[in-house]
Amino acid sequence: MKTEQLSHETTLTEAALLPFVLVCDGLNSPANAGSLFRLSDALGISHIYFCNSSINFDSTRLKRTARSSEKSIAFSEIEKTTELITDLNTEGYTVLGLELTTTSQPLENFAAHNFEKIALVLGNERHGISEAILNAINHTIHIPMHGKNSSMNVTQAAAIAAYQLINSPTYGK
Repeated sequence: MKTEQLSHETTLTEAALLPFVLVCDGLNSPANAGSLFRLSDALGISHIYFCNSSINFDSTRLKRTARSSEKSIAFSEIEKTTELITDLNTEGYTVLGLELTTTSQPLENFAAHNFEKIALVLGNERHGISEAILNAINHTIHIPMHGKNSSMNVTQAAAIAAYQLINSPTYGK
């Protein structure tokens, strides 16, 4: 049997939005925002909140990176991140900050928890999650690294964390 690559038009997947949202604290790169739209589309992430950002959503770079997914993924621009986190907690979301801190736990420790709704907080490309937001979230998690660098690109980290959390056997149970 001959193997053929499928295209966007020939894949037979149905869009399914999950109770999983991204909260971006100070993210500013149009390319990273575009990548997060594309990631959200691929994984079924239902909403992206851009907090304290100065992203140009009409940017050619954002649109080229997003490959039209910015048209189908819900997003909001929010000024008061702590109020958003309070609202997400009230709605039943467990708020996880993806940041290496003195109290963060490895991602794999959280992938086995029984979370029905997850809000994954991502930080600024250079400075990470702000201190005020770190103090407002439920838990901080990090991706254990094996090299000398203690961080990676925000969208790469988001992809690893979101994929592992969404595909945990206990997510949404």
